[in-house]
Amino acid sequence: SISPLLHTEGLLACSFTPNDGHCTPEAVVLGYASGARKHGAHIFAQTKVIEIQTKGDDISAVLTDKGAISTGAVINCAGAWSPTIAAFVGLELPVTPYRRELAITEPLGPDFADLPSSMPMTIDYSTSLYWHREGDGILMGFSDKTNPPGFELLRDPRFPEKLGALAEIRAPRLLDLGIRSGWTGLYEVTPDHNALLGEFEHVSRFFYATGFSGHGFLQGPAIGEILRDLYLEREPFIDISALSAERFTESGELRPEMNIV
Repeated sequence: SISPLLHTEGLLACSFTPNDGHCTPEAVVLGYASGARKHGAHIFAQTKVIEIQTKGDDISAVLTDKGAISTGAVINCAGAWSPTIAAFVGLELPVTPYRRELAITEPLGPDFADLPSSMPMTIDYSTSLYWHREGDGILMGFSDKTNPPGFELLRDPRFPEKLGALAEIRAPRLLDLGIRSGWTGLYEVTPDHNALLGEFEHVSRFFYATGFSGHGFLQGPAIGEILRDLYLEREPFIDISALSAERFTESGELRPEMNIV
């Protein structure tokens, strides 16, 4: 009754976290942008960073294709493009882009009247198939491990067939719904599928928050508080040393993420 589309044959166990939820990322991003502007922030869209200037170990300016910005601090949250930004100050960030694709179904008809409006996002970790309600339809997708790394965003013509094969196993009723739309985007993936968060030790006040490997949206609010504290030279509310980019050196300690979608 919680997730009526789920076909349970072959499952050993399930977990349910009733306090979790999901929301529309673009609406949240626009909300944050609007709030930032109200507090005096300036947002420059479609503006390419071409250089970060330094004087000794200090940042002095960011050069863009639309002019220079004088600043003593940079926060690198450029996602899949964060290694390019970091390279301007000599920092190597092990972040690799991978394409992910999802689909939105046609509107739900009378045959799906049993689906509660509160139906949670459901994930089959054995296949990475996931789905949840989205508007008047269902959003669904999976992580195609055959996708090569890179910035290619063209939709895969084989995706619906692959998605259908997984749905037939775990949620066969989804096969009764046609695909209305979909899109692709980029995961920014680190070798251990955990984020990179901290300040570059060789260039003062160059901060980075990237490599979230698909977890960035849910971790974003807490990451924002941590970056605020780092910028204000305050101690963050949690120890972030394990997320330093330095962990990928020989002396670093890795704790690979196990729940990868």
